[in-house]
Amino acid sequence: MTQSGQHRLKDDIERLTDDPGVYLFKDRSGKVLYVGKAKALRTRARNYLREGADGRFHIQFLLAKAESIDCIVTATEQEALILENNLIKKYQPRYNIFLKDDKTYVHLRMDTRHPFPRLTVVRRPRRDGAQYYGPFASAGSVRQTMRTLGRIFPMRTCTDAELDSRKRPCLYYYIKRCPAPCVGKISGDEYAETVRRVTMFLKGREGELLKKLRDRMDLQAAERQYEAAARTRDQVYSVQRILERQHITSAKPAERDIFAVERAKEKLVVQRLSIRDGEVSGGAAYVFDRAVMSTGEHLASFLSQYYLGGAPVPGEIVVGEDIPDVDALEELFSERRKKQVKVVVPKRGERAAQLALAETNARIALEDTSAAAERNRDLLEDLQELLSLERFPRRIECYDISNIQGTDAVGSGVCFIDGEPSKGLYRHYRIRTVEGSDDYGMMREVLERRIARGQGDGDLPDLLVVDGGRGQLGVALDVLERLGADGIDAVGIAKVREGAGNRKVRGKERIHIPGLPEPLLLEGNSAALYLLERVRDEAHRFAITHHKRLRGKKIGRSALDDIPGVGPTLKTRLLSEFGSVSRIRRASVQALTQVKGVSPRLARAVKDALS
Repeated sequence: MTQSGQHRLKDDIERLTDDPGVYLFKDRSGKVLYVGKAKALRTRARNYLREGADGRFHIQFLLAKAESIDCIVTATEQEALILENNLIKKYQPRYNIFLKDDKTYVHLRMDTRHPFPRLTVVRRPRRDGAQYYGPFASAGSVRQTMRTLGRIFPMRTCTDAELDSRKRPCLYYYIKRCPAPCVGKISGDEYAETVRRVTMFLKGREGELLKKLRDRMDLQAAERQYEAAARTRDQVYSVQRILERQHITSAKPAERDIFAVERAKEKLVVQRLSIRDGEVSGGAAYVFDRAVMSTGEHLASFLSQYYLGGAPVPGEIVVGEDIPDVDALEELFSERRKKQVKVVVPKRGERAAQLALAETNARIALEDTSAAAERNRDLLEDLQELLSLERFPRRIECYDISNIQGTDAVGSGVCFIDGEPSKGLYRHYRIRTVEGSDDYGMMREVLERRIARGQGDGDLPDLLVVDGGRGQLGVALDVLERLGADGIDAVGIAKVREGAGNRKVRGKERIHIPGLPEPLLLEGNSAALYLLERVRDEAHRFAITHHKRLRGKKIGRSALDDIPGVGPTLKTRLLSEFGSVSRIRRASVQALTQVKGVSPRLARAVKDALS
């Protein structure tokens, strides 16, 4: 921090009030570096400049860049917590930990207001009256849960439109994964009973569910409904097998989440264990790479992001660290749950034993990530030496172009940090200024946009990789020179081609390096090659996937898309009823009005548009 910047920061802090609110540290350009909350803004902000303040070692990294501080006053601490959460998502500041709930974590949604509800996967829970379960750490966890439920308690998977329009059962009915409510194969009461069982399962109430299933099985057997009793028996066995996987139990039917933290310098791991009905029902480790504030501050921020992001709030939240403003967190979570919530730091007993288990898992996760980081560092050092790079290639970005004879051209950029993909920094680029099959021109446009934006944000790669040979590398070097982006290394990577058919040779790559007359040939047994191949292949995959998606949307369009009043749902109904646009064109106005949602006026508009 400059001397003038330090004085300006002190002046800003003295002008703050002692009301509750949110404060934002900013650098010289006005970029937000850190967002925090406080019960008394000025008192909290003064602590950052006080020698011996908590977390002083970490705060020095923030203060080295911060030159001003802004604040937003709120009426209560709870409002400050919510605002802090929103601003972290908006600005993604460098010195905050950021829980990417809307991209990383998924939920299961079930709207029980529908006569035949179904489970769907959603990224962002809403206050729409439906029930949400999760979050799940990965889409794979959700798929496993869906498969398990589909085998034990069959429910429909089709959309509402398909449910209304289907005339005969689908394949899922014949493989016993759907009871076919679409054609009346199951009554509303029977389906509602299945929904109740699924709800109990997802809420972790397997013990209560087992008792109800056994009682039902006994009743069915007593009434000589042997086939139904056998089906219920199979459900009992399936739930029992799931319960057998649980090997950690509680003496009481506790409902709590446990959070343990392990830390090594700027790397921080938060380990969650969820206890439902006295059993461990799930857990996940969350790894953050730029944790420079105090552990308590980061944990408090994590909890607010986690629960405000839609995770179900239990009655008890057990943590291993004292966290600031715990009363405000308890009040906020209690309001969300509509019941009292306690945040506790246990000293002994059952909670302490469960916390110790979570700490063990957090320590293992930290060791795993640290060991992987050490291996990747050695690999990146080899890469730096092999390619004679000026800078250590901590951040590598690779760019690729995808098009078919110049149409639907897109560029893609992927980012690897410390040898691992950072998917939150992946970017797609629609080509705006280049027409036809001009790969060089497209690459130039993409790189100019990327480097210019990075210069404004102070966010540039250490190593720039382009998918291609000397021509693409020349484009990259020209862009870097013209924009004055000094200190960025650049290389090109291209497959070796041999034989009469000029075919690509698997495992052989040419690395084009500035200043060398001939490319460097790397064989498949090089670890450095594997990393560069991985980065380039990821860029290629990312570009191709997006390109196919654009083409698919284009192919899926029809003349119906351009008719005012005809949305996706109505389009689906019309095509389902008539089979094709040409048959819709030949249909009468009266026939069109037989489709749900088509008024006589809209039917005439469809006829006029298609004619």
